Amino acid sequence: MIPTTGITSQVEQERRATAALLATMTAVARFGRALTEPLGAPEGPIETFTEVPFARGDHECLPHGVIRVGEEWTALVEVSTGPRPLRRSRLEAYLDLATEHDIDALLTISNEIPPVVGQHPTPVAKEKLGTVPMLHFPWSKIVAEAVVEREDTEDRSAVWLLGELIHYLEHPRSGALLFEATDDAPTTHLPRLVRTPEPVAEVPAPRRPARREIRIALREDPEPAPPDQPGWYRDDRVESRLRWWDGDTWTNHLYDLPPAPEGAGQPVEN
Repeated sequence: MIPTTGITSQVEQERRATAALLATMTAVARFGRALTEPLGAPEGPIETFTEVPFARGDHECLPHGVIRVGEEWTALVEVSTGPRPLRRSRLEAYLDLATEHDIDALLTISNEIPPVVGQHPTPVAKEKLGTVPMLHFPWSKIVAEAVVEREDTEDRSAVWLLGELIHYLEHPRSGALLFEATDDAPTTHLPRLVRTPEPVAEVPAPRRPARREIRIALREDPEPAPPDQPGWYRDDRVESRLRWWDGDTWTNHLYDLPPAPEGAGQPVEN
């Protein structure tokens, strides 16, 4: 439903990702509520708009999107895709805009992960914050919320719409789910799984005809050598998580793998 063809620039990535997300928030109320409640939004019908122009002096501000809940609560949305970080100057301009127009919050979405939970990845001047809260969601958070809501609803249309959003955001052309920490990080592919080799069994020859002894030795290095090139590798601490190796050190950039479909790994009965 959400096409990935025709995306030739990051600008188009951002426009299409914003439109897909905001449309799904409107169509699936529980998903929209899951994303607006942390911003302090009240319960109510959600309306969303893309690229709404706001006049500021002799020029216009054009945020990627606007979320409106009921008649009283409004938030601006600023989006970035791929490896490009959010820009401080744009965020500060939108905070000023929100203060001038009595807008309640600013939501930012990008592939950046803040070093501390609850901290925004882009620092802005303290005087710009005022009374307007600014909340950040990584794209991985958006996908995780969509997965949770899809698994927790019996509405077939909602399941289908959330599945289409997940499918789009997981596509390499969408620009989401790319957690580049360095210039060497991949920019056109999804995180690469690097699987550890399976244990190797050694079966020695029997010592004498009357008795056979089979010893199985597992060749496991207690301290495996680090990868020889940058990439996403399974985290030793959490099996369902990937961690970015930048070629020298393990970084704090993490990617939580989506849960396996129900019934995966079960034997197939004829």
